[in-house]
Amino acid sequence: MGPLSARLLMQRGRPKSDRLGKIRSLDLSGLKLLSEHLDPKLLSRLKQLQELDLSNNQLETLPANLGLSHLRVLRCANNQLGDVTALCQFPQLEELSLEGNPFLTVSDNLKVSFLLPKLRKVNGKDASSTCSQVTAHWEKFKAALSPEEAEKAQADFVRSAVRDVRYGPESLSEFTQWRVRMISEELVASGGIQVREADIPERPPKATAAREPRAKPAALKRPDDTPLSLSPNKRVCTSSSSAHVEGSDGSQPTLEPLHFLQCHSKNNSPRDLETQLWACAFEPAWEEGMSLVGRQGRARPRGRSRTSYLDWAPGNATCRGQGLSEWGAWERPPTRCCKDRKKELQGQTSQNVFIGLILNTGQAGATSQTVATCGGEAVCVIDCQTGIVLHKYKAPGEEFFSVAWTALTVVTQAGHKKRWSVLAAAGLRGLVRLLHVQAGFCCGVIRAHKKAIATLCFSPTHETHLFTASYDKRIILWDLGVPNHDYEFQASQLLTLDTTSIPLRLCPVASCPDTYLLAGCEGGCCCWDVRLDQPQKRRVCEVEFVFSEGAEAAGRRVDGLAFVNEDVVASKGNSLGTICLWSWSQTWVGRGKQSTLAVVVLARLQWSPTKLAYFSLSTCPAGEGIVLCGDEEGNVWVYDVRHILTQPSPLPAAPQAPTQILKWPQPWALGQMVTKTMVNTVVANPTFTYLTALTDSNIVAIWKRQ
Repeated sequence: MGPLSARLLMQRGRPKSDRLGKIRSLDLSGLKLLSEHLDPKLLSRLKQLQELDLSNNQLETLPANLGLSHLRVLRCANNQLGDVTALCQFPQLEELSLEGNPFLTVSDNLKVSFLLPKLRKVNGKDASSTCSQVTAHWEKFKAALSPEEAEKAQADFVRSAVRDVRYGPESLSEFTQWRVRMISEELVASGGIQVREADIPERPPKATAAREPRAKPAALKRPDDTPLSLSPNKRVCTSSSSAHVEGSDGSQPTLEPLHFLQCHSKNNSPRDLETQLWACAFEPAWEEGMSLVGRQGRARPRGRSRTSYLDWAPGNATCRGQGLSEWGAWERPPTRCCKDRKKELQGQTSQNVFIGLILNTGQAGATSQTVATCGGEAVCVIDCQTGIVLHKYKAPGEEFFSVAWTALTVVTQAGHKKRWSVLAAAGLRGLVRLLHVQAGFCCGVIRAHKKAIATLCFSPTHETHLFTASYDKRIILWDLGVPNHDYEFQASQLLTLDTTSIPLRLCPVASCPDTYLLAGCEGGCCCWDVRLDQPQKRRVCEVEFVFSEGAEAAGRRVDGLAFVNEDVVASKGNSLGTICLWSWSQTWVGRGKQSTLAVVVLARLQWSPTKLAYFSLSTCPAGEGIVLCGDEEGNVWVYDVRHILTQPSPLPAAPQAPTQILKWPQPWALGQMVTKTMVNTVVANPTFTYLTALTDSNIVAIWKRQ
């Protein structure tokens, strides 16, 4: 589509007229318009235009001088808009649609409420108001200044307010700072007269539901047919519900339980304490401090989704049962590619459902407080600070086992670079779903394996390279490529790695991730050469690692595997009740031509003596020395191994005790205390600010470092 013409405007305008000045409604949707096609001189002739539809085009910006001063309805859905400040040129605007602009954040959607004072609806919903605490900050600031200094310090006040005023969740800090700056400038200009206040969204209040007694639940059986045990006897949860973790500076920060959520419930039932949750991953924190989670691509309402918040109490304090809580309005955005959006909105259904909260959060910031969790037929994206489920993706008939994040750089048709967070999720059906979380839809499905996928792992050096490990005893390296303008991926298969047993955990070698890949398998720990400059595209295991001498050394399950730092590996499952720390470099240097290699053990960590399997361990890169693992009683074992790794040889032969065990805080569910559960996986964000634990009983537990 080229530049607009007067003839085209008259053809698509209503009422029909040979004069542009009489057109009141204009439909320019679906014309593949670019921003430069909007000619201000031509459009400014539409003196009486009240309704304009620019949906389903390729607009990245709106020209700042369109001259449509009488415009009341503007539809800009399904474009590439990245900023909303140009909307202030439409002071009479009452209705606005910005759905399907993947580069707009929730903060942008909140900004329009202040840019457009007469706005009544945004994306079909009532525009909400916000408030701030700038006036109080102004009074404190002014009191500290003399009359002569006050006049000169106006610019200092604006900077001070933006820096110091804190309100609402951190995840909306970008919007908060934008609004604080606006109010500060208005306050200074008015000489200190209080300006209009509005609410920055806080966490929605919890509605207490009727409590009913329930029978002792029987959880789904683990792979070894051992049932979950929920003891009817209430154990005393002592002060160990706050965990002391040694810091490098000698301080003792604590971890406190923050949120307990049931967000993976089958059919959204609050009675579901059986869905097993298997994997979680924190969204990567970008250098520019922006997270794409929480940006919206919205469709019409499709009912409501529910999340249960569970109450808890440390020690032997009386617990008030708090039942089902509903907050906000949930909607069902389209779930396929952008080109399918129009069909979806017209009523065609999809088996995959992506649910999102209207007022969700849009910036995780450098602390990476946004975590993806999976279990049952759902993948949830949660803001750890507020406990709000930002997005929920459902695939009926699926059972998700693994999730992994990557960040892609996408070039638009106009040549502008955009940054995406893409979440890969896979499980029972052998499919990898690529979720464009910021826009709220599934932008690709890879039919990766004929059997279930046990785990996923992105390459740390190539953002489009994805390893998938399956029950078909194969590991495949995929290149997802960069999505095209229709948000479609064209994945290609780079390598196939054959295993002799089911791979459970994948871990690129930290010091050479493009060269070697480690995998914890049902039969042990194996290593493959994954260099892409080698001719063979199908490869077998090069080395199998053994952890002790004797006939039974080989063939033991390794169900936990992660690098503690560039050299030290933590692995679990090869010996009962311990986690092994071993050196990659010291082990590999003695390889020669051997196909079986004994690891060089640095230390062993004491862990639960349980015979149950599939409790995944993880490490935290914050201090290159934190190891985390759950157990069969709901506890989280925390190890700070930095002091162990710096000890001179020989290290103690006895297993080292954990730095702290975070006891299960016993939350309430349906009027009964959940005194015991299995923590399948525990993951902390890179700065060790938030810790997320997933259980066998459909509970996501979030802890925060104080």
